[in-house]
Amino acid sequence: MLEIDNINPIKDFFAHEKIQKQVYSFFRKYNYQIINKKEYLDRSYEFAVTKGESLPQVKNVGFLGVMNIKELKSIQEKRTFKKLKKQINRILDQTCAPLTVDRNGYIINGHHRYDALKILKKKKITVRVLNLNASDMLHLEYTGTELNKMLKHHQFNSLNLLTFKPESLLKKIS
Repeated sequence: MLEIDNINPIKDFFAHEKIQKQVYSFFRKYNYQIINKKEYLDRSYEFAVTKGESLPQVKNVGFLGVMNIKELKSIQEKRTFKKLKKQINRILDQTCAPLTVDRNGYIINGHHRYDALKILKKKKITVRVLNLNASDMLHLEYTGTELNKMLKHHQFNSLNLLTFKPESLLKKIS
C-alpha cells in the first residue's frame, strides 16, 4: 500500500496542480488510502450495509431532487483514479448525472461522482432516491437492467411505493 504522502498517483491522473491539491487534501481529510497507482480505498465506507457485495447498477430511476452531500453515505470501498478523473471533468463541464441513493441516503450508484463532488466542495447535489434499502437489494434476483425496467415502469412495488415520502429524505427539492 502506498502512503497518502505519496502524491505521485494523484499527479499521474490529474494534470492541473489545483485539482491535484484538492484530491490530495480530500484523501487526507477523509482518511482515504491509495492502494496502487490506479486505485484507492474509502476507509470510512459503511461495510455493514452490503458486507462488501456489489449491488445491481440501478440508474436514471427514482424521485429526482436535491440533497445536502453530508446526508449521503458510501457503501463501496474500492475506487479508481481513472473514474474519479472522468467524474471531476463531468462536474466541471456540468454534465454530471444524479447519484442514485436508497431511502436512507446510501449511495447505490455514483461513488466516484460522490468523491468528485466532495473534492470540488459541492454542498447540494442532484440525486434520484429509490424506494428501496440498499441491503434489501442484495437479495433480489434481478440484474441491474431488469431492476431498472421494473422501477421505471412502477412494477416493483414490494416496499409499498405509494406510502414512500421522498420529502422526508429530500429536504429541499430543486
